[in-house]
Amino acid sequence: MSPSQDNIQLAHAVATAVGIDPQVYAYHDDDKTNTLHILNCKDPLDVNNYIYCTIGLSDFPNNIEMSDGSEKNIPVELLLSGNNSSNKWANILSTVGFHITKNQWNCQPGTVFKNMVNIYHQNIALKHLLFVEPLMWQEKLDSMKLSGKKVYFLLLVPISDAECNYREKHGFDALEQLFMKHEIDITNLNRASVL
Repeated sequence: MSPSQDNIQLAHAVATAVGIDPQVYAYHDDDKTNTLHILNCKDPLDVNNYIYCTIGLSDFPNNIEMSDGSEKNIPVELLLSGNNSSNKWANILSTVGFHITKNQWNCQPGTVFKNMVNIYHQNIALKHLLFVEPLMWQEKLDSMKLSGKKVYFLLLVPISDAECNYREKHGFDALEQLFMKHEIDITNLNRASVL
């Protein structure tokens, strides 16, 4: 299936906002019945880093419970930034995307998808993915209004068991503050856990 005009426009806008040398590839689930497009481009500030973004994930529901108990669909695209500590960044991102499209998992800032990284990297400390607002691109990617949808962006940050447990015990904001204090390298799957 070819991408919609909205998704073509989305890919161009994201590529312009975050990177250089953009390319889009189709990723398939294991039985090849579902496809998700992933944009990858070089980080203009460090060409050893790549930035990946789902394209078309926002066509699928991401139903979030609101404070009044109602549900609202908040369409999202996901970003992931990685260095040469992995050659599976796009695969990791597509796997997360398929959990949303096929299994109806939802995500918002503070959500954790557990054990996503160790599908591709056994015995790695940073095996979970935390969803955060992409503050580094906030001015360019806060949200994007297209003809058929409004899209929000979330950035995935690999975290350890200890960091995940800290979030569960102390909350997302406390973990985010800890990451800012330690200035973690979100592009490195081999970074040391802050806890």
